[in-house]
Amino acid sequence: MKHAVCTWALAGLTFLVLFTATAEESLSQTPRTAVSQAEMQPGSTSATDDANQTRLEELVVTATRLPIPAKDLPVPVQVISRKQIAESHADDLSELLTEFLPEHFQKYPGALSSVSIRGFRTDTTGTDIKGHVLLLIDGHRAGTGNIAVIPVENVERIEIVRGPGSVVYGSAAMGGVVNVITRKGKGEPTGNGAFEFGSAEYVKGRAGFSGGFFDNRLGVSVTGRTISRGDYDRGNGNTVVNTGYNDQAYSASLFAAPHPDHTLFAVGNYFEAWDVGTPNPDYSSPNRIDNKDIERGYGSVDYDGALPDWGMNWHLSYYNVFDSNRWNYPALTYGYSSATTETRTQGVRSQFSLPTFSAGRLLLGFDWDGIDVNSFTKPAGSPWSPDSRYDNYAFFAEEKINWNKFTFLAGVRYDIFQEDLLPTEGLQVNPTSEQFGHVSWRTGLTYAFLDWLTARGAVGTAFRIPAADELAGRYQAGTWMKIVGNPDLEPESTITYEAGLDFDYAGWKGGIGFFYTDYTDRISGGFPACVDGDCTWTTYKNVEGAVFSAIEGNVGYKHSLAFHGHELSVRPFLNFVYYTQRKLEDAAYAKLLKSDSVPYVPLWDVTGGIEVNINRKVNFIFSGFYTGAEKQQDFDWTSPTYGTAVDKGGFVVLAARLAFRPVKHFELFLVTENLTDRDYCFVDGYPMPGRTIRGGMEARF
Repeated sequence: MKHAVCTWALAGLTFLVLFTATAEESLSQTPRTAVSQAEMQPGSTSATDDANQTRLEELVVTATRLPIPAKDLPVPVQVISRKQIAESHADDLSELLTEFLPEHFQKYPGALSSVSIRGFRTDTTGTDIKGHVLLLIDGHRAGTGNIAVIPVENVERIEIVRGPGSVVYGSAAMGGVVNVITRKGKGEPTGNGAFEFGSAEYVKGRAGFSGGFFDNRLGVSVTGRTISRGDYDRGNGNTVVNTGYNDQAYSASLFAAPHPDHTLFAVGNYFEAWDVGTPNPDYSSPNRIDNKDIERGYGSVDYDGALPDWGMNWHLSYYNVFDSNRWNYPALTYGYSSATTETRTQGVRSQFSLPTFSAGRLLLGFDWDGIDVNSFTKPAGSPWSPDSRYDNYAFFAEEKINWNKFTFLAGVRYDIFQEDLLPTEGLQVNPTSEQFGHVSWRTGLTYAFLDWLTARGAVGTAFRIPAADELAGRYQAGTWMKIVGNPDLEPESTITYEAGLDFDYAGWKGGIGFFYTDYTDRISGGFPACVDGDCTWTTYKNVEGAVFSAIEGNVGYKHSLAFHGHELSVRPFLNFVYYTQRKLEDAAYAKLLKSDSVPYVPLWDVTGGIEVNINRKVNFIFSGFYTGAEKQQDFDWTSPTYGTAVDKGGFVVLAARLAFRPVKHFELFLVTENLTDRDYCFVDGYPMPGRTIRGGMEARF
């Protein structure tokens, strides 16, 4: 009942205000805030904004933890703006990234999705310990690799950094970093309320408020939403049973600047999803009853200070994340059971930036992250993995030097890890602790040939630590699961070389680059081991990894014109990645798969579209993405190719969004996903929705 009340209460809140497009405050006042050209991506500004924003310098914060002009970065950064987020009508980060990021996604029904960057992906098991792409919220670890549980209603922008990021973020930042940046609440106090409905019994209500007070020295941004959805139909017309669920999400941020050189920023997020259907793959018997419940809470407090006369600034923050996933198995024959994994992540970020001579800036920092993972079942039984505790202490330094047309960047980081395997109900655990250290480094260079053309190059390392169950102690459940850790494991590691060209000329903006990554010491399990003369145990070992190389590119154009008293803006955009190499180096794994191609890495990935805006009253967006041919492991145990890699063809999915604003503060919109009703899946056996249509209205004033 409480969820139904929330739905209709939110749907009825139609008196909130127009989202403002005011710029962030001066960088000297908020050192860690990403102040940028208002909308970086093609198709991101209104016609009347173009003239004012053409010469504004874009600054991004994620790549170096300091706001730096994008053209000075030796690595590519993609930004998804607030305007693009709002116009996409995406419910979560998974839907949003699929539209804009040209990479592979492993999407399953039931709010479960990972994102890949440069052949590596996030881990969706409820924590980011075993992930290879790092997900952040305002520069802090998100405590999950499941991008389907990150709402985007109160998000200002998304910054996506490709390539190794371990120098500033530590473990898991191997393929790249995705940073979700929360809105700060600036400009005239405004708000909105919206209601929408559509295919598969989809109903959504949302509301929000955002604004600044006392000359923006105080800012507030609050959003809330609730969604219910039923089972969806796939492209062939068949209903995919047990795919419906409900969720609610709330977010609030408070910004305060009691002094121009000292600011505070606090964020609180809550997400809950219940009765989330978890169907079997379509090559198995239908599963109509199993489901899961998801609950997440995130909070952080940031303090930024500066001494402008000395050119110094600093940052201190604390964050805390709770993430719970409970899988429910209400089997009629055996009775109800559930398995729960709870992850608690907290940490401190601290850094100090100061000028070095007249052309450089040095960043010094210390981080601490503490992660607790607990697993249990009801009735009491054997959970999937033992409880564990992680403490990570890190020191890092990075120097940036600007000299004539050159920008030079070099950094190093040292991480210390303390990992503990803990007693766990339902498992026989031999608790053990292990401690080790790791060094990461990177360097890069940019050169501005012309005002509009810049060359870049970089080389850097990244790593993923061994998890506690891989490294420490031993545990078993009966005789069917007996695993012993390997204290001699090395962290998984990569070294990446890359180079590229970026341009911004006469309305055209884009870039092209090439990278080569050597991935070594991949951690793999299932190797025979003997414990006290019993050789039925298994353990983990470092094995050969893989080699990736690819061409990455993006291009966009924005053009506005006036004719007969009307304003028209047209903005096409295109992003792509083409892999020239995705080869497994582990001969044993390649033999098992009967292929040396890394599975789940398509040959091509492309996103693109065009936006047309007329008089800022009618906005039409036509977009699509292409996922190319790839290898996927066959998990159908009835198949003759079970366990091996099989070919999966590529597919194109198109979408259209139309918004009409008959009066200034009221908008009607229509969204059609999968226009051609394509029957497709990201992972074999898990079909995605066919053509879906959603319509709604939004009041802003």
